[in-house]
Amino acid sequence: MKKKWFYRMLLSYSPILLFLVLVLILFFYVKWTSETKVRIQNTNDLFASHVVSVLDSSMKSIEEFVLQQMLTDEKITEYLNGTAPIPPYAMFELTERLADIRTMFPLAGDVYIHKLSSSEVISNNGLLKLGDTFADNAFLTAAIESGGAARWSSPRAYQLYQADPSADVLSLVKPLPITSAVPKGYVVVNVQLPSIQRALLTVNTDASGYLLLADADGSAMFQEHTPPQSEWGISTVRSSYTGWSLSVGIPESEQKLMSVFLDGWTLPALITILLSILVLTYVTHRNYKPIEEIMIRIDRYALRRSLQLGKGNKHNEFQFISTALDNLMEKSNEYEAKHKDDLIIRRRYWFNELIGGGFPLTNEEWESEAAELGIPHSFASTVVLVTVLDNREQFSGDYNQRDQTLFKFVVQGVLEEICRNHGVEVWSEWKEADQLCAIVYFGEPNNEARMLDIADQLKEWVAANLQFTVSLYIGTTANEVDDIRGSYREAMQAGQYRALHGYNRIYAASDWKLNVQGDLYAHLHTAKGIIKLVRGADPTWIDQLDRLFGDIRRDRLSREQTAEVVNYMFFSLEKEMNDMPEELVAVWVEPLRQYTPSSILAKELIADIQSGMSELLHRLVESLQSWRDRQPQFTPVEQIVAYLQDHYSSPDISLDHLSDMFGLAPRVVSKLFKASTGERFVDYVMNLRMTEAKRLLTSTNLPVQSIGEQVGYTQVISFIRTFKKSEGTTPGEYRKLHAGESP
Repeated sequence: MKKKWFYRMLLSYSPILLFLVLVLILFFYVKWTSETKVRIQNTNDLFASHVVSVLDSSMKSIEEFVLQQMLTDEKITEYLNGTAPIPPYAMFELTERLADIRTMFPLAGDVYIHKLSSSEVISNNGLLKLGDTFADNAFLTAAIESGGAARWSSPRAYQLYQADPSADVLSLVKPLPITSAVPKGYVVVNVQLPSIQRALLTVNTDASGYLLLADADGSAMFQEHTPPQSEWGISTVRSSYTGWSLSVGIPESEQKLMSVFLDGWTLPALITILLSILVLTYVTHRNYKPIEEIMIRIDRYALRRSLQLGKGNKHNEFQFISTALDNLMEKSNEYEAKHKDDLIIRRRYWFNELIGGGFPLTNEEWESEAAELGIPHSFASTVVLVTVLDNREQFSGDYNQRDQTLFKFVVQGVLEEICRNHGVEVWSEWKEADQLCAIVYFGEPNNEARMLDIADQLKEWVAANLQFTVSLYIGTTANEVDDIRGSYREAMQAGQYRALHGYNRIYAASDWKLNVQGDLYAHLHTAKGIIKLVRGADPTWIDQLDRLFGDIRRDRLSREQTAEVVNYMFFSLEKEMNDMPEELVAVWVEPLRQYTPSSILAKELIADIQSGMSELLHRLVESLQSWRDRQPQFTPVEQIVAYLQDHYSSPDISLDHLSDMFGLAPRVVSKLFKASTGERFVDYVMNLRMTEAKRLLTSTNLPVQSIGEQVGYTQVISFIRTFKKSEGTTPGEYRKLHAGESP
């Protein structure tokens, strides 16, 4: 090859390269400019929305907390409704409550309450009279005349005392009581403007952009950096809650820098073109070298072969290349023959890819691959059928590896024979040791009845001719490659019901939809209660365990959800053991080592899982009772438990009361009670009271106050708070939800 070919290659590529580079640069400039502006705008919008959301959340939290305190605090209500002068201690309690509000919220400033009847102002600093040293009289008077403020005020100067320096705040005024149409007073909440400014300054430290916060009247509350001249760099978000608006943008200096860069694209384009020419020359020269080297080696090899054969220095490069190509084709044919021997491996590979959802081939590629594998290329009206050997543990124990392989081969052959008798094609592979997956090609819609018939024939044949049974899971109809994975997953989901309904059955996805009818949290709560009963050696745990698994069957929980309940029971056992004496923990270790969660959940059926848990809990209760028999100090505890069950409704029940009754120190009573029952004294009494309260709420029409008194609460507020903490709802709401029921 002569040198002129190098120049021809180089010159033939150059015009195309120059044109493409120029077009790409122009396109890049236009596209990058537009997308840069859009992204900057979107980023500013998102940043502004987030900052406004954080400000609104902070201001709402302050307002909602203050309103909640005004609604629920009995001391504040008594102060507003009272006519007598407020005692010093009551005034101190009110100032402490107002001071707590300021402590809880970093943005909050002074909070004070104005009582109309006495013209008093109680702040977090003390009690004042209007007209004395109270410096915020003008703002308070204006707010009272307007009936309070619907939203936060604009920034204003604020002084509590005449001698105090003024501070910039934003204020919110609400009439008291909140729910009354005729106010008896007002509460004023102040937020420090410098705190908001410091928060915005901290937020803008990383962004380093233009930021402007304006109030509802448009007055600036905070500004950082000079605003950009172009409007596209600014995003403004207005708060529907405070009426404030936040403007965010890139700094003017950065916007000018971008403009200079965007407008000065010509020089970079020329530099790029020049670099492309240099790179083209270098690459062409570099690519030419291997070709030249190959031709030189061909010439040398051909010359050497000619001299060896006595043909002088005459040689033909093209003949040499032709011979090399012939050898290459021959090797390729040998490889193709070996490749065909690997069809079985390829079939299994593609089958697993289809089932797993990782199929990478296009329709055209799959048509070629399917034709070579000898299977249909179209998945129209196909169904995934999963055949699972029942009781795998027993199957593995009854037969050796050779017999297991033979039986699985028989099951697969029978399935293919049944499908041929029905005039359909099937592609089956053993995906797991006990799981035969098959893709059945029907090619026409409405194939549910035929699929069920095929599955039923296979199930009946195995049960009649072999010493074991199989369960069959049927997926939904698939029409595309991507639907195969979904059909397989739905078949396996339907198969989860085998744990509930047993072996030698057909589970079709169309009939066995996963539809949990109950509340998983309720099952977890029941499981926790069972462990509490076991910890207290209460024999009713047996009935509760039967009830738990009965509810699991009734609500049709899947095997995975059942496993969550079982694991939660083990978790509750571990928590109970943390508070048990070391001697008792040592007694429980051996049963828990023998009955582990994995060993119990290895069972395939729910009944077997229930049996395993029952055996474990029986062992634990027996160990606990044996340990208790060796502990003489538990006799007083049993007397205390019996006393509490008879007198829990007494409001005088306490550790001191029990100490006097049984002649033990309060700390000793608490420690013995916890070690024996697994519960704290206060929790045990609360559970007794709440159980009786729930019974009275659902079976009687007594007022909530009367029920609270009957179960030991003299104050109805204390009863309601305790009930809501225990049950997550108020007594009135519980009565509505469970009317006619008994707990």
